[in-house]
Amino acid sequence: MQIELHEVQGFWPAIWGMRNPMQSHDWMDSEPPEEADFAIHDDEDGFVNGEWEPPIPFRFGSDDHALAMKLANAGTDHGKFLRQIVVWADITATQTWWSEFDTYRMGVEKNSESKMHTIMRREITVDMFDFSALPNTVFGSYIAGICEGYRKTGEFEALLQVLPMSFLQTRTCMISYAALRNMYHARRNHKLKEWHTFCDWIETLPYSELITGKEKAND
Repeated sequence: MQIELHEVQGFWPAIWGMRNPMQSHDWMDSEPPEEADFAIHDDEDGFVNGEWEPPIPFRFGSDDHALAMKLANAGTDHGKFLRQIVVWADITATQTWWSEFDTYRMGVEKNSESKMHTIMRREITVDMFDFSALPNTVFGSYIAGICEGYRKTGEFEALLQVLPMSFLQTRTCMISYAALRNMYHARRNHKLKEWHTFCDWIETLPYSELITGKEKAND
């Protein structure tokens, strides 16, 4: 499994909305994100120079963070602000894992590679599968060879029927923190190793304690 993070967005509006029920916006102590900016300044020789200043990410304040953790851990109704924090990532995983991931519909959108349109276009090789659980690579090479044979002869339906669940597919996914929280707590100790990899990745996300319920050591 491979996961490439594109971006995480929505912390500031989600935290603002989190305080709507009690109209406690005056208690907000977080710092909103700032986009990259082009700064113009005079250098020591009196010449005017410009340079790009890097973007500043959202920073949680202690009061906002405490309230967010309290609500997130209180259940899906109280923690509904998590639905407005969204992650975009490319995920490459087996058909086995995707069939389980497709259980989750709320707060999840995805665009996938299409077997219908692309599988006949390129040579099918062993690295397009995850055979890591097999005792040796001979069987994996054999299966990949069968699939490639059907591709070469243009037998699309036959190829789909022999294509194993270990075939890797990439999808660009948009997932809310609320959906990730459901996945994390349901699948953290799953017997499928890909779920362990996915949950480990979740723990690397910004303020992932909102998902895991566990404070990070450096917080």
